[in-house]
Amino acid sequence: MKRRARSLWSIVLFVALLLQTFGLTAVPQNNALAANDSSVQAAADYGLPSKTSDGVIFHAWNWSFDNITRNLPALAAAGFKSVQTSPVQPTKEGSTDGSKWWLLYQPTHFSVGNTQLGSRDQFKKMCDEAQKYGISIIVDVVANHTSNAGGGSSTYIPGTNVDPAIRNNPYFWHEARGVENWNDRWQVTQWGIGLPDLNTSNQELQNMIINFLNDAISLGADGFRFDAAKHIELPDDPNGSASNFWPRVLGSLNNKNNLYIYGEVLQGGADRFAAYANYINLAAPTYGHNVRNAVGFGSAINVNSATSFNANDVNPSKLVTWVESHDTYANDSKETTGMNDWQIKMGWSIIAARAQTTSLFFDRPVGGGTLGQVGSTLWQDSDVTAVNKFHNAMAGQGEYLRTQGNQIMLIERGTKGMTIVNLGGDTYINSNTNLASGTYINQASGGGTFTVSGGKITGNLGGGKIAVLYEAATPTPTISINVAEGSFYTDTLAVKMTLSNADSASYSVNNATETVFRSGDTVTLGAGASFGTSFVLKIKANNSAGQTVKTYTFVKDDANAALKVHYYKPSSWSTPNIYYYDATVTPKKEGAAWPGTAMTSEGDNWYSYSISGWRQAKVIFNSGSNQIPGAEQEGYSISGEKWIKDGAIYSQNPDVVRPTISIDQPEGTFSGDSLGVTVTYQNANNATYTLNGSAAVPITSGQKITIGAGDAAGTVYSLVVVAANAKTSTTATYTFTKQTSSKDITVHYYKPSSWGTPNIYYYDETVTPKKEGAAWPGVAMTNEGGGWYSYKISGWNQAKVIFNSNGQQIPVSEQPGYLVTQNSWIKDGIVAGQQPESSTVPVTFTIKDASTNLGQKLYISGNIAELGNWDPAKAIGPASNPNHPDWTITINLPVGKSIQFKAIKKDGSGNVVWEGGDNHTYTVSASSPAVDLYFHN
Repeated sequence: MKRRARSLWSIVLFVALLLQTFGLTAVPQNNALAANDSSVQAAADYGLPSKTSDGVIFHAWNWSFDNITRNLPALAAAGFKSVQTSPVQPTKEGSTDGSKWWLLYQPTHFSVGNTQLGSRDQFKKMCDEAQKYGISIIVDVVANHTSNAGGGSSTYIPGTNVDPAIRNNPYFWHEARGVENWNDRWQVTQWGIGLPDLNTSNQELQNMIINFLNDAISLGADGFRFDAAKHIELPDDPNGSASNFWPRVLGSLNNKNNLYIYGEVLQGGADRFAAYANYINLAAPTYGHNVRNAVGFGSAINVNSATSFNANDVNPSKLVTWVESHDTYANDSKETTGMNDWQIKMGWSIIAARAQTTSLFFDRPVGGGTLGQVGSTLWQDSDVTAVNKFHNAMAGQGEYLRTQGNQIMLIERGTKGMTIVNLGGDTYINSNTNLASGTYINQASGGGTFTVSGGKITGNLGGGKIAVLYEAATPTPTISINVAEGSFYTDTLAVKMTLSNADSASYSVNNATETVFRSGDTVTLGAGASFGTSFVLKIKANNSAGQTVKTYTFVKDDANAALKVHYYKPSSWSTPNIYYYDATVTPKKEGAAWPGTAMTSEGDNWYSYSISGWRQAKVIFNSGSNQIPGAEQEGYSISGEKWIKDGAIYSQNPDVVRPTISIDQPEGTFSGDSLGVTVTYQNANNATYTLNGSAAVPITSGQKITIGAGDAAGTVYSLVVVAANAKTSTTATYTFTKQTSSKDITVHYYKPSSWGTPNIYYYDETVTPKKEGAAWPGVAMTNEGGGWYSYKISGWNQAKVIFNSNGQQIPVSEQPGYLVTQNSWIKDGIVAGQQPESSTVPVTFTIKDASTNLGQKLYISGNIAELGNWDPAKAIGPASNPNHPDWTITINLPVGKSIQFKAIKKDGSGNVVWEGGDNHTYTVSASSPAVDLYFHN
């Protein structure tokens, strides 16, 4: 976990716990696709896969948004599909001291932008630019806790600058104490880990988190990494600790099918590691430890340590693997700080060459550094980039691992490529292979060639080197320009056009005649044009692999506009100065020279300044030797009127507490004659409501409004609630439709293996009075075979369902049932609209060159029940041999399972001949369900 700050002051806060009522929502598994066609094409231009999950992630730890933006071309060229940011939420302090990296894990608010990394606008600019390269942006999210008020007795007390809407709500907090027994699941999810623990079961708090995540998505985020995910409860956690956080929050995200989401679930104690895989992908910390051992960090070199993922049988496609993480590098124990670059590079070559998993490359900071600065350049090493490109080119290919002793691993991907990692001295490779015959040129720095002939690969590999072998496709042309799209404020704008991998290129402006150009040429736009004129620059580049087309839009604009900036100064500052400039124009425009102009006090630590004649600017605040953003960082991007506080940019004063409004019913359709809607509001002195444009009616918080009585089916209702206080008001609009007809819903349920025939109990509490089917325990379901049971609920539009058998029930007591609105399949807590695919896949084994004596046949024996648990009497077979001496056999095996096995020969008398050599290994893959091997005599 994260190291926490130690402070000296203390605050006493009584934290109450309210058990929340919640409902479960089906959560689609992450498909992790690129966001749209343009980003898919951009990814192809740079040789990147379209799916986030098929690529590798660059962890730009502590990098500012602007530094990420500047390095996107190089990151794409290095083969990184995704960039993971540090947490983007506002932090408890404005310090940019690199030793205080943990500040980023002590948030005060659920919003985008902080002093250390940059503003909301800078975040959006980064995301927009990333899309041009087909790069996905993954945001580190802190949803489990906030900043604290200090050490000692204040460790579990929220900091004074935590958002008041969070800090002052007693129902948003768990008990103010830390975990004492890591094997106690209640403590792990309900007590703190060195910081104030948020009550993530509270649906109002969940709504804040959902709104924050959807805001990040609207700005361009393509996925999330959940910090401390192990400490956010699951829907089936025991002893009343369960909540619907994961299905409800993830199910409420916009564009959810295209997001890549994973979480930090540290293995050990009451981790429930495999259960989290039902909702999110998972980091694989134990495997990282094993990889470090494999390359000789903390133990003798032994590549065999890096074969098994040791991930509680979680399918490898659900794992994020790494050599080291920011925690192992920077935490108090500094577990991996002593690793050298060679060990990191060799470990990366192992994990990033493998199939199915998504690997993350952690970028170490340089020295103590400053938060926001770029880190080490090891990510640009030629071997790192060679393995990245190999990983991308091998997307969808299966995996076969071979080892030569303890120092050499051969990672074969289908029949298309292989990476060889040599942790020892100079060596001669001579191994079986499935690669097509031919000569392969090493794409890595070790150079040389390898020959494949007759199912064998041979070649020389230097000590401590890697070989990356495959036929690399010719990359498509890439195009870039030196200025940002959008408005420019001078008479002309010079755009420099740069190409790579291009044989020819041309450009046109506003669809005029195309002009041929060379890389580095400049086109000038805007001369003499009126304000508001748009210029569309289209660039085409060609080579033998195809054509790339890029379109850029610019607008000549009038600089005569007005900006107003409000700034909440740190308490230790005197009157702040504002320095402002605009770098989007040439030459760069600035206001008064550094340190700028003194701002005007508005009271309560707020200061303001109006910038006449400007439509946009970047602003930096300073007082004495202090400045925010820090040295070498760009200013906050401003347009219109903005308020800036604690690194976050707002469109209105954040210190003005706005009323909040909520209702107890979901919007949409309702059945029955009427619907009762209870309206609740906070931070308001009064409120009114209107229904379908009627006159406003005063309403008190907690009052119920009944709609629909006596109206015709199909009537639509618009309920508008306005709540006000002395400073501001909030308006909320809710829409309902009286259901026109009822329908049938068939529920399919996959029962636990220990249950008998399950009963289904179903009810609907959205109508008054509450409607239910048969009284508890409900109705026996019908056996469909294969563990599935079904029941048809006739004449209902929706229902909540609970399953039970012999005193056991799911969901457990005091939890609401699963919500179903259509034919549904429910398995392991997941509600789906179609039957889940089988968890097994038929795998075909081909055993080559296995000569037999009269009466002998070939079988497969291995370390799992499906292969007989090494008992030759239970071995699977016999195999068929239409092409003697080659044998084939197909066996149904569990997807994602890592197995060890051997071929054996048996005759009718039970005599057994075991295959020699090491056990074969294979991770069962639905995308590559085939294993070829030679019988080792």
